[in-house]
Amino acid sequence: MARLAKYDVISIEDLSTGEIEQIFALADKFAAALESGTPSAIAAGLIMATLFYEPSTRTRLSFESAMHRLGGAVISSADMQASSAAKGESLADTVRVVSAYADLIVVRHPYDGAARVAAEYAPVPIINAGDGSREHPTQTLCDLYILRRKKGRLKGLTVALCGDLKFGRTVHSLIYALARFGANIVAVPYGGMNVPDYVLERVAAERNYNFSTVSIDELKSQAGGLDALYLTPSAPHQMALFTGEMPLERMPSARPPAALDAFYVTRLQRERLAEKDRAQAGFALFDARALRTSRAQEAVVMHPLPRTDELAYELDSDPRAVYFEQAAAGVPVRMALIAWMLEHRERPAAPAARIEPTLVFKGEPEPRCVNPACVTRHEGPYLHPRFRLARSANRALLSLRCEYCERELRVEFVGHATARRYYRFDENLYGYVRQWIDEGSLAVFETVKQAEESGYEPYRRGPQREIMNAAEIAAACNTIAVQIIADVADPTALALVGVISHGTMLALRLRGLIEAQTGVRAPCAALDVYGGDTAIHTIEGGADFDVNGRTIVLVDDVINSGWTVQRAMTALWHRGRPAAVKLAVLIDRGHRALPIRPNYVGRSIPTARAERVQVRLGPAAAAGEPRRAPDRVVVYSLVESLKEPESPA
Repeated sequence: MARLAKYDVISIEDLSTGEIEQIFALADKFAAALESGTPSAIAAGLIMATLFYEPSTRTRLSFESAMHRLGGAVISSADMQASSAAKGESLADTVRVVSAYADLIVVRHPYDGAARVAAEYAPVPIINAGDGSREHPTQTLCDLYILRRKKGRLKGLTVALCGDLKFGRTVHSLIYALARFGANIVAVPYGGMNVPDYVLERVAAERNYNFSTVSIDELKSQAGGLDALYLTPSAPHQMALFTGEMPLERMPSARPPAALDAFYVTRLQRERLAEKDRAQAGFALFDARALRTSRAQEAVVMHPLPRTDELAYELDSDPRAVYFEQAAAGVPVRMALIAWMLEHRERPAAPAARIEPTLVFKGEPEPRCVNPACVTRHEGPYLHPRFRLARSANRALLSLRCEYCERELRVEFVGHATARRYYRFDENLYGYVRQWIDEGSLAVFETVKQAEESGYEPYRRGPQREIMNAAEIAAACNTIAVQIIADVADPTALALVGVISHGTMLALRLRGLIEAQTGVRAPCAALDVYGGDTAIHTIEGGADFDVNGRTIVLVDDVINSGWTVQRAMTALWHRGRPAAVKLAVLIDRGHRALPIRPNYVGRSIPTARAERVQVRLGPAAAAGEPRRAPDRVVVYSLVESLKEPESPA
């Protein structure tokens, strides 16, 4: 019985150009065999499992049909909400279990990078059937196969990608493939749906490849031929075809306009839009008018399906409409992929390209991926983010690339884990950071607050001065407590949430003051703005902290830009729906990056942006314990890193 070696197809880049050509040659043979009714048994004895965490018709059924037609068998979980995933089973555990039942697993998942997680934990091969908005490599194989069959080649074709280029995973895989095959790409995004930066950076770094962005109207008048038009709708329905204003980057001039050879129409990815954006999202109806111009006489119309409102049914009878033929090609192409994996089970490993090593961070906090749809943000504590240095050659920026979803994290502050010092990153530190990576002592921080909460001191600080002593801090806390009592009609509905760590200390003090005056002991919780889905913890008792219907007073020591408060608010709203959220801070520095104004302020102290306000608090000393250091608030200037920073040793 045939066996499949562990070889995963997670990205279209997992297949070389030559390997794709081999798969296409096999697909031609299987298409002919299907037409003649010639059976195949090359996968006899093999079982394929399909795990689809998102709906699918064509991808799932064509994979299953392909396996059956190769003589293999299929087990399927078409609705993962009817599986143990609904009970909270992790993706890692699911694929490890299913690997005992099947020789090959096909996975579709809503989170970016999920297929890579599945590949890491499954001992059998994984094929990515679409992971979030990242990639859909087998759909790209089908697209390239049809495009080459209709046009006779891929090299030198000019392909315009239009519409929702932000969330369309088929578009992203297609960009990587077309760049590799030497095609020319023109991006035509609608309404902010531009190609994501991580896609642009990837093709620029790996292929030295760039492409232009134009509007549909500009595209029609620009020089240069078009061989395919990838059209994804997002303009409002009432707008005429090919209208709407979009950001424009001029194409280089070329030969006079030539004919369009193909239109590729896809639906708007509504399921990946934020809830507030869904009502505003629209579509541009693609109908026969687009084929009536002299430049479109030979154009074919493609669509990966399903269609919703963007593709007119009147086109179905037009011989240039090939989208149902395109869907049918999913069977021979996926048969070819499985057969190729069987034929190449002893495939020698290609020489490894030089890639940056996975970064190791000492201590806490570990950086978190900035992409809210990254699988690391949702899969639980077993899955930690992994980063490499990004591909950018710009040493003035320190960017880390998530190994799962490929989004980049721009780092502003770096630290040395042994010296416990942090630095604002600049180009002069690049060599030091590479050294710290090699020795495993690099720490990274999003803000100064995060660095100092983690116990790091600045590289250098200027003279400091005290701006509040212990008595003034106590008086400010009492004033805030009085204001809260006067403002909250029902103290039994009050709850206090302190931002770790000094915000939590202040919240506990405020609770004591409020209890002394009202007799009501309000629930109190600690909130870690970098803690993800488990960011809020009840300080006393084991019960979950309930925010629903309560008046929440969010407490922090200093408000500067407002970003910390925004993260804290987001964590609260993920937990539930409070009746109201109010903000109490000990110090308001008067700076704002966000329009957030505290409800209760201990003291407003205008400071320069180069200055750092540090609140130093300690718990009250218990009876018999030595007196703790007094509370105080100090301000000092933060000296930027120099060309010759202190030795981190």
